[in-house]
Order: sequence, then structure tokens, then C-alpha cells
Amino acid sequence: MSIGGTDIRLHINDVGIIFFSPESVKHIEEGEDYFTANYSTPDKVLSHVLQGTLVGFCTGTPGDFILRFHCGYPDNAYLKHCEFALRLGFRCVGGTVCFRDLHDLRAWSKSCPPQQTLSLPDGTYHVTVCSDRPDSGTLGDDQLIDIYFQPLEEFPQLKYEGVPVLCAY
Repeated sequence: MSIGGTDIRLHINDVGIIFFSPESVKHIEEGEDYFTANYSTPDKVLSHVLQGTLVGFCTGTPGDFILRFHCGYPDNAYLKHCEFALRLGFRCVGGTVCFRDLHDLRAWSKSCPPQQTLSLPDGTYHVTVCSDRPDSGTLGDDQLIDIYFQPLEEFPQLKYEGVPVLCAY
């Protein structure tokens, strides 16, 4: 698996990023407001996150983000240095991962722009998400988010009481 050196620039209008395999969300109809019925409360978000199908995390703000991808786990020294970090689980089905604005769930489009996709072998992953406040001090101002994918034999035990939050003011 070689995903190092891969970056995705993502502008979001909401306060969160979602990622998924297209196969895992094929039940969502074109144009459907999936957010209101299925992703609008912490319990509904958590249900998806704990299955690793439609995984979302809060960025704390809309803005411009640079997602940088890595294999494995981050080095412990780097992880301790990060201002923001969280761990998630993910099930890749069909070899593709899409990264989108949480807002996209309000009027769903099955089409994911190719520049917002990552090729990843099918399987179960522990996902570590790390970031720091940008040099400007403003969250979402070309903020770098490092995302690490570590293959696992089974889905990891996750402990969240609601929406996973990466950044908060």
C-alpha cells in the first residue's frame, strides 16, 4: 500500500469532513437529504462512525483543508506534538475512499470528484487524524490534516460519546 505523498485539497462549507467508500453509501439516493434524517444528531453520526462506513469528524469551522495521507501510524513524538488528534475506524470496500464536505449530505450526489478520492486496498483500518492550527492562527485557513491508515484484522474498539471532534475553538 503506497499512499504517502498523496494530498487532497478540500474546501468545505460546513464544519465537518466525511469519508467513505462509494459502495458503502450506494443506498443514498441522488439528491436525497441524507443529513437531516440520518446524520444530524450525535447518535446518528456515531452509528455510522462505529460501523466505519460513512465516517465524519468535526473540523470546528468551514474553510480550506489540505489532507495529506500516510500508511501506518504516526510517530509517537509527532503525535504528542500535534494540537489536535483523534482515532477512527474505517472499512474500505471497492478500493476507493472519497473525502467530501459534510454539507454534501444535504443534497447528495453519488459522483465524487476524482481529485477528492484515494485508492486504498479493501479492508479494515485504524485511522489516525492529526492537525495543528495553521500559521495564521485561523482554523480552516489552508489547514494541513495528516491522515494515517493502518490495516487491521478486525474493526478497532472506538470510544466516542457523539461526533468525533478534531478541532474546536
